[in-house]
Amino acid sequence: MFELKLEKTAKILLYATPFLALIFIEGFYFPFIISRTVYFRLLIQLGLSIYLLLLALNFNKYKPRFSLAFILVGILFLVNLIAALLGYDFYNSFWSNFERMEGLVSLIYLAVCLFLLQTFFKEKKDWLFYIRLILIYSCLVSLYGLTQKFNILPVFEAGIGRMTSTIGNAAFLAGYSLLAFGLSVYYYLNEPDKNYKYFALTASSLNLIVLLLTSTRGAILGLSLGIFVFIFFSVIFLAGKIRKLFLVILMIIIALGGGFFLFRSTLANSGIEFVNRLATISLADATVKNRLVVWRMALREFKFHPYLGVGMENFDVIYNKYYTPDISENWFDRTHNVYLDQLVSGGLLGLAAYLAILFYLFYLLFKKRKDDYWQFAVLFSLLIAYGVHNFFVFDTLNTSFLYFFLIGLIGFADGVSTSNLEIKPQANNHLAFNRVFMALIIANIFVFYKLVYLPLRINRAIYVGYYYVIADTFRSYENFKYALNYKLGSVEAAVQLNKMWEVIEAEPNINTAIKENYQALAREKLKFVSQNFPLDIRTRMYLGQLILNGYRSQRELDEAEVLFKESISLSPTRVEAYYLLYNLYGQEGKKAEARVVLQDLMNKLPGYGGVKIMLASALAKEDPVKAEEFYRLGVKQAGYADFGGLTKIIGYLLDQKRYAETVPYYLDLIKQNQARYDYRLDLAKIYYLINDLAGARDQINIISANSPETLKGQESFVKMVEEAGKK
Repeated sequence: MFELKLEKTAKILLYATPFLALIFIEGFYFPFIISRTVYFRLLIQLGLSIYLLLLALNFNKYKPRFSLAFILVGILFLVNLIAALLGYDFYNSFWSNFERMEGLVSLIYLAVCLFLLQTFFKEKKDWLFYIRLILIYSCLVSLYGLTQKFNILPVFEAGIGRMTSTIGNAAFLAGYSLLAFGLSVYYYLNEPDKNYKYFALTASSLNLIVLLLTSTRGAILGLSLGIFVFIFFSVIFLAGKIRKLFLVILMIIIALGGGFFLFRSTLANSGIEFVNRLATISLADATVKNRLVVWRMALREFKFHPYLGVGMENFDVIYNKYYTPDISENWFDRTHNVYLDQLVSGGLLGLAAYLAILFYLFYLLFKKRKDDYWQFAVLFSLLIAYGVHNFFVFDTLNTSFLYFFLIGLIGFADGVSTSNLEIKPQANNHLAFNRVFMALIIANIFVFYKLVYLPLRINRAIYVGYYYVIADTFRSYENFKYALNYKLGSVEAAVQLNKMWEVIEAEPNINTAIKENYQALAREKLKFVSQNFPLDIRTRMYLGQLILNGYRSQRELDEAEVLFKESISLSPTRVEAYYLLYNLYGQEGKKAEARVVLQDLMNKLPGYGGVKIMLASALAKEDPVKAEEFYRLGVKQAGYADFGGLTKIIGYLLDQKRYAETVPYYLDLIKQNQARYDYRLDLAKIYYLINDLAGARDQINIISANSPETLKGQESFVKMVEEAGKK
C-alpha cells in the first residue's frame, strides 16, 4: 500500500510538470525563464527522490530499464560533457546563465524527466492522460495569448503585436504551440471517448490559431511542411476513398503553394501579419541577413573545433571573435539554429549524437507504420515540422520538455514499458528504504539550495538591484552586493550594476557619497567578474570605461589599457573597444598612439565609415587635406553616424564654417534624439546663418510648443529671427 502511494505521488509530480508553460512570476530577472526552470527542477528532483526510495524498497520491480532512446540521450550528454571539459568555459557550459538557464545541468534534468516518464507510465492510457494534461495547459496558454493579443483583459503586455502569452517570446510560443498542435491531433486519433475527441479538436484549433498569430515564419514553414508530409504519406500508404480524399487535398495544397509564390509580391502588402511576413522572406530581410551572418560565423569557427566543439553556452565567444558593426545585434549567444548550435557546442560528435536521437525516432515510427498508421503519420510529420522550426530558432525548456516527452511516447510504443516483464515477488526492504531516505534528506537539501533556492535568490537580488536603483538606492546597492558574492549569474549582475551606476551618476538628487560607494562597488564587482570569466568582453570594456571615467593614477590608466587591449584581442573588429582605447590615449596625450589605434581599425574594417569620421576629426587641424579625404569617404560608408558620429561630423563642418552642409546631419541627429530640443535650437541658428529664415522660425515654433524652457536666455536670437522675417 505504501509502495503504491509513493508511485502515485511520483505520477502526480509528473502530472504537474507540463504546468511549467503557464508559470512566470514578475519580480525576477528574466521572469519567464527563472520561475519555470526552478519549478521544473524542483518537481523532477522530488520525482527522482521518490523513485530512489521505491528502488530501495523493491529493487527487482523498479530497477532501471533503459530504452535505446534514453541511452542515446545519455550519449548526447556525455559528448557535451567532454566538449565542455575541453571547451572555452566549463562553468558556462554546465551552469549556463539567467537568460537561458540551460547548459549541462538542464540536460541532466530533462534526461531524468524522460527516465521517470518511461518508468512510471506503463500503459498507453497513462501516456494519453498525460497528453490530455499537456493540451489543457496549452489551451490555457493559448487563451492567455488571445486575451493578450486582443487586449480583452489587462494581462501582461496586453495589446502586443506578435503574441507571446505566458511563454514570453513569439518564436518560443510558436514552437510550443506547434508541438501542442501535433499532440492534439495524435490524441484525437487515439482517444476512444468522443467528449475528449471534441476537446482535442478545440485544443488543436486554439494552438493553430496562436501559432499563426505569433507570425513566426520558421514555425509556420515547419507546420506547412509537416502537413504536406502527413497528407503525402496518406496518399502513399492508405487505400480506397480516404486515399482519394487525401490526393485531392494534396493537389489543393500544391496549387495554394504555387499561388502563394506566384502572387507573393501582392501578398507582401497583406494586412494579415503572418501572410505578410511569409511573403517578405528574402535575403534582403534584416533578420535573414543577421541569421546568415551568424551561421557563417559558426561554420568559420567549426574548422578549428571540428570534433567536439567549444562547449555548450559558449557561442558568445565565437560571436565576439567574428563580430562586425554591420550586424544589428550587439550581443548574440545562439546561432538561432539548433543544428548549428549542436555543431558549435559539441562538434561533429555532438551533432551526430543529437541527430541520432531524431533519426532513431523516425526509425521507430516508420517501423510501426503498418501496426499503427496514424501514430506513424502524425508523429513523423510532427517531428519534421519541429525539425524545420528548429532550423531558425533554438529550444527553451517549454519545447525541450515536450520534445523529451515525445521521445518517451515514441519509445513506449516500441515496447519500453515494463508492464509485460515478469518481476519476481520481493519483500519490501525497509532497512534499505530508511537508509536511502536519510541520505536523500541531506542530498535534497544540498541540491535544493544549489539548484533551486540560490538561483532564485541571486536572480531576485539582480532584479531588486536595478528596479530600486532610484527609489531605494541603499536597497539596490545591497542586493547587487549580495548577487555578486556568487559566480552564478555574475556576468549579468555586473552588466546591470554598471548600467545602474550610469543611472545614479546622472541623477542630481543622489548625494556624492552614495555615488562614490556605488562606483566603488561597480569597479570591484566588474573586476571580480572579469577575473572569473576571462573570455567575457563586456565586463572588460565596462570596467575599463569605468576606470577611464574616474581614474586617479597612471597605474589605473595602465590597467584600463590592458582591459581594452584584451577586449580587442577577444573581438578584433568590435568598434567600441578601439574607441575606448583611442580615448584613453587621448587622455594621456598620446596622439600618435591614438591615431595608430584608429588606423588599425580602419585597416580591419575598410568599409566602415565611423572610423574615418573619427580620423577626420582628429586630423582636422594638423592635416586638413587628409581629414577632408577621410570625411568625404566616411560619410558614404555604413556606420558614419555610430558612437556620436553625427556630432563629430557637425563639429568638423562647423569648425570650417560650412554651415549649410550641417543641415542634413542635424536633421538626422534630431530624428535620433526627439527629446533633445537643444539640437533644434542649434539647427535654428544654422538656418539663420544660411539665411533660411523660414526654417529657423519652424524650429523655434516647435521648441516653443514643446520645450519653451530651452529658449530661456535665447530671447535676443528669437527676436533677431522675427525682425529679419519682417524685412
